[in-house]
Amino acid sequence: MPLAPAINLDARRTIEKAFKDLERTVSVSDRISLQDTTLDDVRKAAHLVEDELAARQSLRNMRRLEPLFTGLEYYSKTIEVLCNGTPYMPWIWAPIKLVFKISSDYVEAFEKIIKVYGQIAEPLKRFQKLSRAFYNDKDVQQTLATFYSDILDFHKEAYQFVHRAFEKMVAATNIAESKYWRKELKQKMETWRQEQVDRRAKEETEEVTRQYLAITSYLKVDESTNAKIFDAIATEAVESVGTSSWILNQSEIQGWLKCHPSSTFILLHGRPGSGKSVLATQIVQFLRASQQSLTMSHFCTYAYEESMDYDKLLKSLLLQLIRSDKDLIDYVYDTLLRKSKVPSSKIVEALILDSVRASSLDPSRTRYIHIVIDGLDECDQATQSKVTKLMKRMVSAAFSSGSTICKVMLSSRSSPAITKTAKQSQIVCLSNENKHLEKAIEAYALHRLSLLELELSQLQVTPDDISGLSCRIAKRAEGMFLWARLVLDYLANNIFLQREEVLSAPEALPRALQQFYDKILTQITSHFDERSLERFKLILEWIAFAKRPLRKAEFRSALAFSSGNPDTSEVAPQYLFDRCSPLIEERSDSTFAFIHVSVRDYLESSDSIMAIDESSSIGSHGQAIAACLVSGLQIFTPNYSEHERQLRVLRGIHAFHTYASHYWVHYVLDNCNAPETKYRSNFLTLCSELCHMFNPSSDTSHGVDIGTPTCLDPRLAAVHFADKSLGVVVQRILEEERNQHLEEPSPEDCAYIQGR
Repeated sequence: MPLAPAINLDARRTIEKAFKDLERTVSVSDRISLQDTTLDDVRKAAHLVEDELAARQSLRNMRRLEPLFTGLEYYSKTIEVLCNGTPYMPWIWAPIKLVFKISSDYVEAFEKIIKVYGQIAEPLKRFQKLSRAFYNDKDVQQTLATFYSDILDFHKEAYQFVHRAFEKMVAATNIAESKYWRKELKQKMETWRQEQVDRRAKEETEEVTRQYLAITSYLKVDESTNAKIFDAIATEAVESVGTSSWILNQSEIQGWLKCHPSSTFILLHGRPGSGKSVLATQIVQFLRASQQSLTMSHFCTYAYEESMDYDKLLKSLLLQLIRSDKDLIDYVYDTLLRKSKVPSSKIVEALILDSVRASSLDPSRTRYIHIVIDGLDECDQATQSKVTKLMKRMVSAAFSSGSTICKVMLSSRSSPAITKTAKQSQIVCLSNENKHLEKAIEAYALHRLSLLELELSQLQVTPDDISGLSCRIAKRAEGMFLWARLVLDYLANNIFLQREEVLSAPEALPRALQQFYDKILTQITSHFDERSLERFKLILEWIAFAKRPLRKAEFRSALAFSSGNPDTSEVAPQYLFDRCSPLIEERSDSTFAFIHVSVRDYLESSDSIMAIDESSSIGSHGQAIAACLVSGLQIFTPNYSEHERQLRVLRGIHAFHTYASHYWVHYVLDNCNAPETKYRSNFLTLCSELCHMFNPSSDTSHGVDIGTPTCLDPRLAAVHFADKSLGVVVQRILEEERNQHLEEPSPEDCAYIQGR
């Protein structure tokens, strides 16, 4: 015999309170007539009133109330569990019969009541979609009870108003007084209705916001990362205003931008430094400003490793897709949190495709989704292929829905992994747009040179010379904004004695980026000793291979600990970063990045005069991290001088600590699985010291199952082999990270799901 469904007692009390409140309001005679009234009785009463009004030549269309009756029928099925064994159910609809009967003699008031009752039907329609599986959910039951209370509150107000109006109209001695009471009834009914609508809207908005934040927390996505990347690129566009707007008039791009079923998939290809990312931000900003479609974007860059991670990209797209649709937010919340599903790539892909199919808010109108993915070539080939395939599936899923059109643009260097997967897609090659690019670069060069006009005028460089120089730079750039920027940086940062030195710069400087970078590096390092070269290289390696971009304060602290000495007492000076220009730049958030991804490509190539390598940087970075953590554990102890501790913190010596503590485990895994370097021995010594500080009095290896480390990370076995105690500590931290990932995002969400 099946168990009786669980009842939320708080919900039952809410219903009981609303019922008794209305019962006290209704007269005894009316109360008797309400008992055992069915929804069909109310329908019949509505038709009888319609016939009576027709006989008095005051016909009113009572069929307007049919959506209300249908909605009440859906709602009654959902609340049946809470009303079993009680007299509560008929009171959802029975008072309507009384209100109609009393008010039908007063046509104006009757008309207003019909309109308000008709508006109640709108929220009730949603109960048609509510699965029976949810009826026993305690949170759902509480929501159903709140609806019950609201409906009975309205019945109470309507009953009181029509009774009061009836009594006063009967007693009215003239037509004017009767009109006054009808007007008062109308105003009060409208005020009450608006208050209920506003309250419901506020509650719904708060609930949707709570669910969205819970989803974001559960997915462990930092939405600010994509925003930072976008803002950094958009800032470049602002600084070179007017140089990228031409792309909006390019014929293929124009066709893709339109809200039309054609041109659903387009590839924007260009050489390194041709300004693809800036053009992509221009397109995204145009689409957002037009507000004709849902605009989604994702920018991949080496500067933020997570931006190139397929799982993170998926989650970013999912959040953008559901953000403006409360029904989709509720669907994803139910799938992930209520059902406690781990957000694997397969699950998130399915949610994206489902959301695309169901994303049209109005099935009678076609909804458009524009997606821009930039820098996909910076990801590995497998990710490029997976993203391209997903985009094709999204386009197909939208088309199959019959009410949504999804349009995708991939902006990147030409890549076989992308073009092979995106066969038969339109391709816009920037190499075929040299005319537009030349004009744009000329405008950019003219703007930059105008900022140097005062200095150049002292070399007898005239405005006509500046105009001609801008034109020559644009022609020699051959569509490469980056080359033009490097030439202009050269003119801005070097000392010239003669007018001709300035005017001949475009012809004197190398046209190939590699040769240009060689020249810049030679210029910067020509007077460096071996130690300075090592430190300069260290800065480049941190920018290229850090797990995330370091802010200036973190960077200075990291360089201070790069020697591996935990007792360091000074941070690195700021001027070091100035020495690295023009290859690096400081962003608006105080992080540092290469001026272009091609700088990193050049530095990693065998042709570079200062080659950097990720595997060798792992050791130096790990050493700095371990030294920082050992130093932190030494000074943040009760025995350490409070005054000295505060001085060190204020100087910024420990600004690197947050990064170090967050990524230490990852550097341990990397170092123990990388080739031997000169840093590795000191790194492991510092890590052993850390383990001893963590747990000085016990054997960390006791009772730990060493046979399962590869379940957490296949690299963990090498850590156990290098240092058993270190392996145990790392294993425990990885287990905690895994458990946190499987947990729900917050105690509040747990309480919400399990029943408050």
